[in-house]
Amino acid sequence: MSRPLPRGFVPIVLLVLCVAHVALGLVLLPGAMFAKYPDSARLLTSGRMLPEQGADFSPLYLILNVALSPTPLRWVQSIAGALGLIAVYVLGARLLSRPVGLLAAALVAVTTPVLLYEATLEPDLLVMVLNLGALALLAHARPHFQKRWLVLAGVLLGLSGATRPTGLAILVLATGWMLWERRHEARRASLLAGALLLGTGMFSSWLPAQIIRATVGSHLGATMSAGAVLHMGNRPEGTGLGAQPPTLIKQYEAQLRSPERPDHAHSLYRQFARAEAGEDLSPSHTELYWMRKTLNFALEEPGTVLGLFGRKLAFFLFGPEGHDLVEVRRAEAHLAGLPLLDAQVLGLLGVAGLGTMLARRRSVGLIVLYLAASTALAVGFYVVSRYRLAALPAWALFASALAVMAFESRREPRILGMLAVGLALCLALPTFFPFVRDVERMLARTEAVGSPGAALNTALQQGRYDEATQAFEQLQAAHPFTALARALRGVPFESPGVAERSGALSVEKLGLETPMDLYFASELARRAGHCDQALPAAHAAQDAGYRGALYDTSLDPALVVADCLLSRGDRAGALKAAEASLDERGGTLDALAFAVAGAESLSTDAEGRRARWDAKLFAIHDLLSARHARGLARLRWGNFAGALEDADAVLAAIPDVAVTHHLRAAALTGLGRHAEALRAYARALQLLPGHNFATRPLEDTVATALAEAAEAPGVLSVATEHHLRAGRLELARDLAARASKLAPEDKNLARIAQELAQARPSGIPIPPPPAPRATRSATTP
Repeated sequence: MSRPLPRGFVPIVLLVLCVAHVALGLVLLPGAMFAKYPDSARLLTSGRMLPEQGADFSPLYLILNVALSPTPLRWVQSIAGALGLIAVYVLGARLLSRPVGLLAAALVAVTTPVLLYEATLEPDLLVMVLNLGALALLAHARPHFQKRWLVLAGVLLGLSGATRPTGLAILVLATGWMLWERRHEARRASLLAGALLLGTGMFSSWLPAQIIRATVGSHLGATMSAGAVLHMGNRPEGTGLGAQPPTLIKQYEAQLRSPERPDHAHSLYRQFARAEAGEDLSPSHTELYWMRKTLNFALEEPGTVLGLFGRKLAFFLFGPEGHDLVEVRRAEAHLAGLPLLDAQVLGLLGVAGLGTMLARRRSVGLIVLYLAASTALAVGFYVVSRYRLAALPAWALFASALAVMAFESRREPRILGMLAVGLALCLALPTFFPFVRDVERMLARTEAVGSPGAALNTALQQGRYDEATQAFEQLQAAHPFTALARALRGVPFESPGVAERSGALSVEKLGLETPMDLYFASELARRAGHCDQALPAAHAAQDAGYRGALYDTSLDPALVVADCLLSRGDRAGALKAAEASLDERGGTLDALAFAVAGAESLSTDAEGRRARWDAKLFAIHDLLSARHARGLARLRWGNFAGALEDADAVLAAIPDVAVTHHLRAAALTGLGRHAEALRAYARALQLLPGHNFATRPLEDTVATALAEAAEAPGVLSVATEHHLRAGRLELARDLAARASKLAPEDKNLARIAQELAQARPSGIPIPPPPAPRATRSATTP
């Protein structure tokens, strides 16, 4: 594909590239990010890691974190990234040409995700480098595949499998490719070579896992929680980018999170499985439980599954960045504006190059196999930037081949024109896929409101609730579900006035040009109490096909319509809207739960549908998530006894789930059992102090308790938290002062009283608390 390069030129260029890459990474991102593996290594070395936890982590990467502290490991990863550049060059030079290999190495050297994940203490960068190194050795060893190269390649591929088990798929495919390359040689010798490569790789993968197993007794069948990861990437709510684990698991994880519980979601997945299938379920069988839930989804909703796979494939091939780690997102923002290569741009160039190579019948078998394996694994589980990292070298090679072809055809206008047309079509691909445009639009919305997140956190820490509320209004304008992901204690996040300001800001700064804009405007209008404005916007977004998700909370215009109609008393219309949601994307947790609760509250004509929806709800979703979601939906439909039944069932399995205690408190309030409701509310606040618990459902309970036990410190403490969260700062300040005087020995009350004494109000008009209604009894919590 090109003329030979001058002798001695390649080593010098590679050396410069490697040194420049390491220096660039260490200057831009000198520190290590993400502490899950260092925390887990400390648990392992101190003997505090449980056998079940041992299977949650990459065996080889856990060993590396035991051997090296974060800073040296971060340096090792930068050096590994530089070695990966050499592997990219060797692959390109042996399979295509030296100029292609050099250009591809240069592209990888300045690609943003490569630099980011060298500084991130997750195994993805090493997986990429180990696979690249092995494939480079195999490409170098062609056509005879001497044993020493096969052994080295097998060791590297095995270590990749020990770093993440999906690396074993590359081992199998590489073995198949080598056997195909040797198909004209003696069968016995070829089979022995294949057995050597495969056997070496399997042993290298097995050994680190055995070391961890011998240390903590971990279960090999549950390594890295394959079933749980498969489930969180294949749910009805899935957008195609990132994982959608059950919200209840994420909320419970936030309640328990600590350095003693790194990545505790894996343990919670096992706990939730056992709540339904039995406490004696082994770790391996808990993974099978989640695999069955995923299979049930595929059987119940095959159309939704196919749509999800299509979206994942598009995001993997040419989607925008999707970092699932907060620290990495912040670091990427720090690198914005620098002349680095975006992964999406590299992917689009790579797609153009691959299409051109195939059209011109160039031999790219090994690279395509590697790319296909990386794609299949990410699409089978879920797509995030960490998992897309493996494909970037392949895209760089194809993009470089396209560039070299264009250079060599510079005097052939017809070929150049065809290349230009193909490139233009590929670069325009994201515009043809609405769900890809939605992610890009979300990024644009966030940028349009500035960066108020840091201002919000600082203002809350300093008790400046007026500034915090203004920052929250901007964040909510960009994304109405900000309150699900941030602690907002002291900000009146439920206030219709705040929602109205956010809605006005959203329309003014962000417009109503896209279906996402329409949906967000409709949701904010609904929260502001303006369903007359929300319904047209929601219908327009629904007609345009917008759908999103935050964990298993559906960002669904049809559910905005359902909520508005229910608030207006049109119960039949609300149920019909929920049915429309399920027709568009079947099996989603909140739509199913809403439909079940609605069918229960209507006539017996809906009974057949109710039973069908209820069966599907518990077939696709785990027992605890399904009951919690159904309890929330029953609460909205006014079935307080049913909501209490669901809450009690969840708490019988796991007694300390804070959000379910809150659900129970709201159900008890609806039933007029205020004394029990106050105790449940107090329990929720105690278990998860930073959570944004809704205050509206508990207004009657707090008002009744204050009316009947106004001098009880426990009542005053709960009421203080309640009114602070509702935005009634003056009332909260007064209650806190009274409580601290009645219980001077309570240091927590004294601290809250002092904080509130110095705090500044939000400046948002907040309705006064309602007067207490008639009640049977009220006691202190």
